[in-house]
Amino acid sequence: MARVSTSPEDTAPTKTPSSTESPSATEEAPEASASTGASPAADEAFLAGRPAPNRSTLFGPETFSIAGLLMLVTTLLSTQLIRIFNQQTLTGSYGALTLEVRGELIGAGLLSALAVVFAAVALVRSGSSTRQWARQLAAATVLVGVLLALMTVLSYLLLA
Repeated sequence: MARVSTSPEDTAPTKTPSSTESPSATEEAPEASASTGASPAADEAFLAGRPAPNRSTLFGPETFSIAGLLMLVTTLLSTQLIRIFNQQTLTGSYGALTLEVRGELIGAGLLSALAVVFAAVALVRSGSSTRQWARQLAAATVLVGVLLALMTVLSYLLLA
């Protein structure tokens, strides 16, 4: 059984240029669609019912999501935040806020705050054409980054 369309665009007779219309009027239509700035790929995507192709930019949400993740990984791998928090804050062994510990805590706090800022920028810049993984990565980075920043502040306050 074949499908038959009953929409007015499909059932209306096609208009052919008559002798009263000038040939330039029929030639202006393609130029008018080209002047709107829509790319042929976007037009084809619209007609096919798909979203327009994603135009990733250098400073797009994906870039900021990955930058936030890299800052978060740097916080976890290059600082001693977890050790300081576990050893000196949670277990009750009283440690002094020495210059080395203070430097580690400030470094971890700054890197985790930068990770939160980058991920928040990614979430603010995201739109309907943003890839789903970029939004999820940015949201996870914000959550973990805020937790690490709170851990840093708690450690600093409890050791002071």
